[in-house]
Amino acid sequence: MNPRPTAALASRFFLALALAIIWTPSALARTTIIDDAGSQALAPEVTLRFKSVAPPRHGRDNKMVGTMTLRAHLNVTPWLRKNARIYLSLPAQPPGPLTARWSTQGRFAAGEVSSGNRVLVYSGPITTPFLEDVMTFEFSVDGSLVRRPFPVTFHFEMDED
Repeated sequence: MNPRPTAALASRFFLALALAIIWTPSALARTTIIDDAGSQALAPEVTLRFKSVAPPRHGRDNKMVGTMTLRAHLNVTPWLRKNARIYLSLPAQPPGPLTARWSTQGRFAAGEVSSGNRVLVYSGPITTPFLEDVMTFEFSVDGSLVRRPFPVTFHFEMDED
């Protein structure tokens, strides 16, 4: 009896198993930016201020913060009657590392994201053409990087199978 064919078959099985573990269906998912044209910033200008009352000294406590309220209105019509996982994405952008923390009125999950990342804000069935919530954001950035006003961009996205 030749043990070679069994060993070769076993090694192919384990290779296929390893690839199945690594190559999950989410690897095949396509990320789509969700239409949020109906969203409205209640106060579009975010005024940054130093978090500390005392002026920063020697590079300590240079954090600047600013708040904004957004009435989010996401058009999810293409995914009606499907389950969805919706993320808030904060791309890397000038002036440097930025953090966004938010609270909601309950439809979306509250959370925090740093630039260059995304965070899950909704997971569940899409039963209406629009998902809406009011989100209050607090943005923070290292004040030593801020030289002039700058736009902050973020968007909502979904992974599609």
